[in-house]
Amino acid sequence: MTDKNLLRIGFFGVFLGCLISFSACGSDSSSSADDGEFFSSNSQEDGSADSKDGKTEGSSGSTTDSSGSNSTSKQDTKTETVSSKEALMPESKKVNGTCATTTGKIGKGELATWKFYRNDGSVIEQIMAPFKWSFTGGNTEALQGNGLDEVNVRYENAGTATATLNVDGNEIKCDPLQVQGIPITIKSCTAKPTTVNAGSNVTWTVEASSESDITEYSWTSAFGTVSGNGTTGTMTASAEMHKKSITATVTVTNKDKTSESFICDGAMVLDPESVDLVLTVATNNVFNEEYSQDNRINLPDDMFIPEQEPITVQIPLDAPTCNISCVPRVGADDDALRKSGGITWNGEPVSNLGYFSPAGCAPGKKYSVEAVVKALCIVVKQ
Repeated sequence: MTDKNLLRIGFFGVFLGCLISFSACGSDSSSSADDGEFFSSNSQEDGSADSKDGKTEGSSGSTTDSSGSNSTSKQDTKTETVSSKEALMPESKKVNGTCATTTGKIGKGELATWKFYRNDGSVIEQIMAPFKWSFTGGNTEALQGNGLDEVNVRYENAGTATATLNVDGNEIKCDPLQVQGIPITIKSCTAKPTTVNAGSNVTWTVEASSESDITEYSWTSAFGTVSGNGTTGTMTASAEMHKKSITATVTVTNKDKTSESFICDGAMVLDPESVDLVLTVATNNVFNEEYSQDNRINLPDDMFIPEQEPITVQIPLDAPTCNISCVPRVGADDDALRKSGGITWNGEPVSNLGYFSPAGCAPGKKYSVEAVVKALCIVVKQ
């Protein structure tokens, strides 16, 4: 064992004493909630002074922000990490975890900080463990050192950069890093229609621009598969999506290898077979009696068509007619409900709320209905 490692072991005796006396010593890169400061052996061994957190302080200068534009307002006080010259400790395979950048997206010419987050092993085992980093796309291809849990790498070219870490003999693939070049501006991503029946399609259209030619549009969704590789993406709504606002994410890439992701507007899905409300049958003077304005405020919510939330309603199977009348829950909302589009049946605005019969009406018929305010609709018995 080298004199250097003997000194390291001697140091840990002091370190243990610090722990017992509850003194803070160094940096622990554990992913636990108590992320205190403990020692990290990010040593440069080149005659320069080591900083407490393992990063050597350098001169500040002009940097490039994540959009690719030059910025002199940001001060880059970090420098690129270099490997330690000391011999690596033996691998014990006790220390394991994850790794990723702490900086998110960066611009060309900037430094990215890669960090290890411990899941397995103790703090001391992490500090003693050998770290071997490998990189693609950066100025540095590899770094190593005992306890080297955080490193800085500079990237001159745009694109997706990757890193892997072998810590204590365990191989870890780090989350990728996006290095941005010429910026992309995404103005909007709209859905059409905004309310869609199960079995029908919703289409999103993105509007994006860049000084570098846009080369790719990639579409994804947590709700299902989106087809399309251009400015539009399409997905078929399913019954399982009933009353859910579904959305998609589009990732736009340009020739300079900049990528920007954007969450599109949502579309409400209705399953015509999933009935939310069966309409009540009552006499034509009911709004002057049981369901008068004074009484409506005390009726249960599940009798009403909700405010600005599409639902599926059904004409009762025993309905003697298909004549329907609608009123707002609150009298002050009467003008809003009566305006054009105040209430719609299968997307068609109702023009005469006092007495109307929707297209194709029959006992058991189902409709997609939406109102701008809470509304009570009754099948009127003659």
